[in-house]
Amino acid sequence: MAAPIFDFKSIRNLFTLSDFAVAGLLIVIIGLMLVPLPPFILDLLLTMNIAISLTILLVAMYLKEPLEFATFPSILLVVTVLRLALNIASSRLLLTQAFAGQVVQAFGVFVVGGNYIVGVIIFAIITIVNFVVITRGSERVAEVAARFTLDAMPGKQMSIDADLNAGLIDATEARGRRRKIEQEATFFGSMDGANKFVRGDAIAGIIIVLVNIIGGILVGWLQLGMGVMEALTTYALLTVGAGLVSQLTALLIAIATGLVITKSASEMSLGTDVSVQLFNQPRAFAFVSIILGAFALIPGLPTIPFLTLASAAGVLALTLMRAQTAKEESKLVTEEVTAKDVLKKPESILGTLGLDPLSLKAGRNLIPLIDPSQKGPLLERITLIRYNIGQELGFVIPGVRVMDDLSLPPNQYEIEIRGTKVSTADALVGHHQLDLPLAQARARKLNGIEARDALTGDPVTWLPDEYLPEAQKLGLTARPPVDVISDHFTEVVKRYADEIMTRQNVQSLIELVKNTNAAIVRELIPDLLSLGQVHKVLQLLVRERVSIRDLSTILERLADYAHLSRDINILAEYVRQSLARQICEAYSDKSGVITVVTIDPSLEETMIGAIHQSEYGSFLAIDPGVGEKVLVQISGHLQNFKRLKLKPVILCSPRLRPHFKRFIERSFPDLAVLSYNEIVPQVKVQSIGMISID
Repeated sequence: MAAPIFDFKSIRNLFTLSDFAVAGLLIVIIGLMLVPLPPFILDLLLTMNIAISLTILLVAMYLKEPLEFATFPSILLVVTVLRLALNIASSRLLLTQAFAGQVVQAFGVFVVGGNYIVGVIIFAIITIVNFVVITRGSERVAEVAARFTLDAMPGKQMSIDADLNAGLIDATEARGRRRKIEQEATFFGSMDGANKFVRGDAIAGIIIVLVNIIGGILVGWLQLGMGVMEALTTYALLTVGAGLVSQLTALLIAIATGLVITKSASEMSLGTDVSVQLFNQPRAFAFVSIILGAFALIPGLPTIPFLTLASAAGVLALTLMRAQTAKEESKLVTEEVTAKDVLKKPESILGTLGLDPLSLKAGRNLIPLIDPSQKGPLLERITLIRYNIGQELGFVIPGVRVMDDLSLPPNQYEIEIRGTKVSTADALVGHHQLDLPLAQARARKLNGIEARDALTGDPVTWLPDEYLPEAQKLGLTARPPVDVISDHFTEVVKRYADEIMTRQNVQSLIELVKNTNAAIVRELIPDLLSLGQVHKVLQLLVRERVSIRDLSTILERLADYAHLSRDINILAEYVRQSLARQICEAYSDKSGVITVVTIDPSLEETMIGAIHQSEYGSFLAIDPGVGEKVLVQISGHLQNFKRLKLKPVILCSPRLRPHFKRFIERSFPDLAVLSYNEIVPQVKVQSIGMISID
C-alpha cells in the first residue's frame, strides 16, 4: 500500500498546539480591526480582555523573579494590539449603531452616573495616573535596570569564573549561570522597549476618545438629524464608557509591568516579601499608633477614626513584638542545641578533611591579581589554562581554588596539589619580568630587582612599570606578573598531570568512548585490564606529556597487547608506538624535522645491560661515575637546544627509552626521550650531538 502524501502526525508534530494558538490569536486580533462585530461578541471580547489583564496582574504579583515571566514583553505587545483592536471595533459600533454593547453602556451609565462630563474627568484622571505616574515610572525603572544589568555582566561573569576556578561549582552550573545572566540582559533590554507599548497605548486611548466624540457629533448632527447637544450627550457618554473599559485594562497591564520590573532579587512572591519585610519592624507600628493617637486629641479632627486606627496599630505592634521575641528565643535555643550536636558528630569533622585537587595561594601584595572585585585577571587566565591543557593532554583539569594566604610573604605565591606544596615563587605587582640579569639590565640603564625565573632558574630582573617604555624602545620583552604566574602554573600542571588525573577522570573519558566505540570498552575492561591498570597506563603517558585525547586508539592498542603482558610500562610503550605520528608532530619544526641528541651505541649497550628486574619493577642500575658523565653531557646539549630555540629531544633504542627517561627526569623533567620506533617515516631526524663516555 502506497504511503499517504500527507502525514497528519508529522504536521501535528511540526506545529504544536500552543504555537498554533498564538498564531491564530494574532490573526483574530488583526481581523477585529477589519470585520464588524455584533454587540454581544464585543461584550464577550471586552470581558475576556479584562480577565486577561487581571490574570497578568496576578501572575506578576506571584513571581519570585522576573525571569519566571520572560515572555512578558511579547505578551505586552499582544495585549496592547488586542486592546487597540477592541477600541477600533467599539468605535465602529458606536458610530454606526450608537450602541457598543452592554459592557460599554454599563461603564458609561453606571460607573459615571450617566454624566458624560464626570466620565470625561474620571477618564482623564485614570489616563494621567496611568501615563504620568505608572507608565513613566516603569519606563524609567526599566531603562535603569537594563543599563545596570549590562554594566554588571562583566563582574558577574568574573564571579562565575572565580567560583568555577575555586571548585565551588562545576562547568554545568557555571554554564547555567552564564545563560541566566544573558537572559536577564535580554529581558530587561526588552522590557525597556516594551514599556513604549504601554505608553503609546495610553496616548492612543486619548486620541481615540477625542476622535470618537468629534465623529459622534458629526454623525448624529449631519447624518441622523440630532441636535448638537443631543449628539454630544449620546455619543460622548458611550465614548467615555468605551474609553474607561480600555483604560481600566491598560491600567492593570501598566501596574503588572511595574511589578515585574521592580521585582527584587528575592526568591519569594510580592505578598510574601511585603509581609516578611513590612511586619518585621514592629516599632514602626508602635510609632504610628502614638502619632495617630495624638491626632485624635487635636480639636477639629474626627476622633473615632484616628483613635480606632491608633488602637489597631498598637495591638499589631505588641503582637509583632511578642512574636519576634519568641522567635529569637527559639532560634537561640536551636542554635545552642545544633552547635552541641555538631560537636558530637564526627561527620562535621569529615567535611573539613577534604583536599583541593589544585590550589593557588597568594600573598597579600598579589591579592589585586586574584580579587574579582578589583577585576583581577588571574582567575580568568586560569580558566583558559585549564581549557588549553585539557585540549592538549586530553583530560579535564579539575577546578582550581585560588585564595589569599596572609601567612605567605607579601609577594610570594605557591601552588599545591591535594594540600601539598609543589612549587613556589615570587611576583611583583607594578613590575614586569625582564629575561635579563640585573647587571645586563643596568648596562642598558634599566634598574630593577634581581630574581630567578620560576621555571628555568635563570637570573631575571623585575622591572618597575615606569621603565617599561624604555625597555620596549630597546626591543626587550618584559612580561607582566599575571603572565609569569600563568606560565609557571601551566608548567606545574603539565609536570604533575599524572598525579592530577584520577580514576574518576578516566572513567568519565571511557564513558565518552562508549558512545562511539563501545565494543573496545567491553572487550578491554574489565576482562583484559582493570580500570586501575588503564589509569596507570594513561598516567605514564601524560607524565611525558603525550596527549590521551585519542583514547579510542589507546584502548585498541591495549586490547591488542594486554593478552601478551600485563606490565604497565611495556603496555605504555606499545601505546606510544601507536601514537608515533602525534608524538613526532609535537617535537618537529614547521619543515617536519626533529632535532635530537643520540646516545653512543656502546653506551646504550652498557645501559641496557644495567637494567635490573626486581619485585618492584625494572630500573636502570648504572655506575654512578658513568651516570654523572651522562648528566653533565646532557646539560651541555640542553644549552645548544636553548640557543637554537628548539625543544630538547634525546633519541635512543626502544628497550632503553623508559628506563633512561626515569633516570634523567629528576634532573631534567622537561627533557623528552623518544625511541626509534616512535619516529614515523614522514619525519626527518637531525642530530646535533651524541652522549658518550669516551
